[in-house]
Amino acid sequence: MRLLDALFTLLLWAGYFYLMRHVLSVGLSYFGVAAPWGLQYGELRVADVLQNLRIYAVVILVNAAVFTEWALYNQVMFGSRNRRRRSEPITPAEMAVFFGLTTDQVAACQGMRRAVMVHDEAGLLTECDAFKKL
Repeated sequence: MRLLDALFTLLLWAGYFYLMRHVLSVGLSYFGVAAPWGLQYGELRVADVLQNLRIYAVVILVNAAVFTEWALYNQVMFGSRNRRRRSEPITPAEMAVFFGLTTDQVAACQGMRRAVMVHDEAGLLTECDAFKKL
């Protein structure tokens, strides 16, 4: 997945540099360095600048359309589901059934600020400091 991310990042940077090639060539030629690509400072015409602005506008509109369609798709697919609501709290009786304890043992564990618990190989609770007070 990281390779794919790196590939897309390089592709997008290449596209950005392709779109900005005229700006770079004009900037270089302004300081006397002739760039073999794009426009030169002395050749700069309004029509060329407007053509670049049209290309940028098309890229912006395509991006806006893609992102708008993606947002609408997500709204249709997932908009009716409320995924950010809180889950129902677990009762001590449910915890007791899940861990194989009594409700008194669960209440004792919840009342402790600090508890040391010992489990067996199967992961079942065998000892707890809170049980000693019962």
